[in-house]
Amino acid sequence: MKSVFLSVVTALFLVSSCSSINKSHMNSSVNITIDSPMKAKIDVDMTRKLTGYASGGYLFHLLKISGDNKYADGIAFNGNEPSVFSMLSKVNAVKAAASYNAIRTSEADVLVNPQYVVEESNWNPFYKIIKVKVTGYPGKVVRIRNVQ
Repeated sequence: MKSVFLSVVTALFLVSSCSSINKSHMNSSVNITIDSPMKAKIDVDMTRKLTGYASGGYLFHLLKISGDNKYADGIAFNGNEPSVFSMLSKVNAVKAAASYNAIRTSEADVLVNPQYVVEESNWNPFYKIIKVKVTGYPGKVVRIRNVQ
């Protein structure tokens, strides 16, 4: 009887030991894009110009230690979409701050035909100052509609 019990315990021990199952399969990512072209009607006031100023001070030309900390979002320069490299650019960040300063004091939604004047001081290897002045016409979005 003892040997039967020992055999059953040994069989249960062997059957219930730790195991892992790994099942692999081929897969690939699914890229889904949705394109929805939109058209906006913007009223532009050509009788006045908005002006905005911004500056930034950078220690070792990398670490920002002074300057504006509010930016206009989604600013694209030269008609290009913002990229990873443009987001890392110190000049583009100061341009976005100047655009924000130009728009925030008005009732405008967009800055039409912005003209940037950038002044950089690169003479000091430890500290860099970037100053930007932007001028442009105020634009107010009247209507946005789907084009299809």
